[in-house]
Amino acid sequence: GYIGTVAGRVCDTLGLRTAPTAVELELEPLLAGAQLVPQLKTLPKYPSVRRDVSLILSEPTRFEQIDQVVKTVAPDNLEDVEFVTTYRGKPLEPGTKSVTLTLVFRSPDTTLTSEQVDASVDSVIEAARKQLNATLRV
Repeated sequence: GYIGTVAGRVCDTLGLRTAPTAVELELEPLLAGAQLVPQLKTLPKYPSVRRDVSLILSEPTRFEQIDQVVKTVAPDNLEDVEFVTTYRGKPLEPGTKSVTLTLVFRSPDTTLTSEQVDASVDSVIEAARKQLNATLRV
């Protein structure tokens, strides 16, 4: 496909104040890889457990790196890792930032206990400490 801004003379003709972005896509290659059969899953029987974790990291650290550490640890029953926010400023040291993520856990067989989830969260924090030199923000 193609992407670009609309030419100035076209914008003038149409009376547009700013030049919009235009996209042209060839759909055939997209349709060739599409799943045209509906994908259905049964609703989960047991509730999820969400835990927010804020890590203090060096400024160049990307969320992709954090996500990779979590997936490498592969805690039991981890369903999802969600980015929440990044904070920079006092009281953090210059060159650092705080990244908050939500870890979502769910078991297909039972309701998870706090102890099970706490152990998984602790393993993520320890891996981030070792691999990214992260500290837990409290």
